Amino acid sequence: MPQAEQLHPFTVLALATAVLTITTAAGYWPLSLAVILCCLVLAATHRCLGKLCALSALIIAPTFGSQLMVHALFTPGPSPVLAELGPFELTGAGLWLATQLALRTAVLVVVGLLCALVIDRHRLIAAIDLSKAPPQLGYLVAATLSLLPQLSAKQHTIGQAQALRLGHVGRGPVGWFQRIRLRSVPLVLGSLQDAADRAPHLAARGFPAAGAHTRLREVPDSTTQRVLRRVALICAVAGPALILTLDRFSG
Repeated sequence: MPQAEQLHPFTVLALATAVLTITTAAGYWPLSLAVILCCLVLAATHRCLGKLCALSALIIAPTFGSQLMVHALFTPGPSPVLAELGPFELTGAGLWLATQLALRTAVLVVVGLLCALVIDRHRLIAAIDLSKAPPQLGYLVAATLSLLPQLSAKQHTIGQAQALRLGHVGRGPVGWFQRIRLRSVPLVLGSLQDAADRAPHLAARGFPAAGAHTRLREVPDSTTQRVLRRVALICAVAGPALILTLDRFSG
């Protein structure tokens, strides 16, 4: 597979959509595991394997814990008991069901995070602007993708300023909650002020722009990629429908 920088952002998103819909509809754990392994290999080729694993673990670990609590402890049926904790029993069937459901969630998380890591947000915004999509959509995507880094930088600045004025707030859960409480109000108020300041500038520039306008960034595209996107979107719709139909008639 070529580097993501050589692919149109819409091509990457179309392929990811097809993979997600087909894998979810199939519900076959070896397929889910194979998709996850392929994503890890692609992440390694793009030098973002460590970040992908760390971010995925932060999301998948609590998800698997919740699946374990719901299914592994309360799944009825004849199955060997692996562990007992008071009135709760960890059964083999429940653990297997929780693992399968966690693998489906892991596919969604890993594929989504991989797209977020390999797609350049500036190329994505430019591609939306160059497409037939409404110009508001490009602005919303740009604002959303820029929001988290801006909020992270602001909360770091607020924390440094408060540390100079208030000193140490303690450690552990109590100190963490105190820091969150002290940073939340100025962070929200600052974000609202930024939105209010940005609105008149957008209005002054005639946003949304009507008619032809020049773009400083071009996103190369090709006929092959356009055909590939159409095929991927057809597979994203027809693949799950075919899988579900076959399951219904075979059952």
